[in-house]
Amino acid sequence: MNTTKLLCIGDSLTYGYEMEPSKRWTNLLEKSLDIKVFNYGINGDTASGMLSRFMNKLIEVKPTHTLIFGGTNDLWFGLKDEHIISNIYAMTKQAVYANSIPIIGIPTPSFNLNELNFVGEDYSECIRSFQQILINHCINKDTHYIHFSKSMTQDCFMDDGIHYNAHGHQVMASLVQDKLETII
Repeated sequence: MNTTKLLCIGDSLTYGYEMEPSKRWTNLLEKSLDIKVFNYGINGDTASGMLSRFMNKLIEVKPTHTLIFGGTNDLWFGLKDEHIISNIYAMTKQAVYANSIPIIGIPTPSFNLNELNFVGEDYSECIRSFQQILINHCINKDTHYIHFSKSMTQDCFMDDGIHYNAHGHQVMASLVQDKLETII
C-alpha cells in the first residue's frame, strides 16, 4: 500500500449521506489509489465543529494530506463567509503545522433552487457567492484546492439537490484522485 494518508474532514458531503459505504467517494478513492483514506465527515457539521475536532484527528492519523471540505451547513444557518473562511484557514494552518498538505474543497452547488436558508436568503446563491470567495482565499494563501462544482452536474445529485448519488460519488472520487496525483 502507498504511504499516502488522506484525512478528509467535513459534513455530510464528506461522510456520504445515505450512501452505502462501499459507494462513498472516500472509499472509492482509497481503493483506486491504494492509499489510506480517513473519512471524518459528520452529517450536519459546520466549519466550527470541524475545527473543534480537527487537531485531535491530525495527531491521531498523522496524514500526509488533508482535505478540508465544509461550509454548506454554515451557509444554510446564515453564517457569514468571513466566519466560515476563518475556521477553514485555521484548519489549513493546523494541517501545515502537523506536516500535512492541506487541500480545500470548494463546495458543490445546490440544485434545490427554491430553498431559503435559516435566515431567509437564497441558499443556492449563498453557495455560489461563497465558492468564489473561498477560491480567492485559496489563491491568495497559495493553498491547494479542488473546485468540485466544475464537474458536478445535476445528474450527480439525489432528489434533494444537495447530496450526491452513486454517480456523484464516482465523480468526486475522480476529482480528488486527479488532484492528489498532481500533488504527490
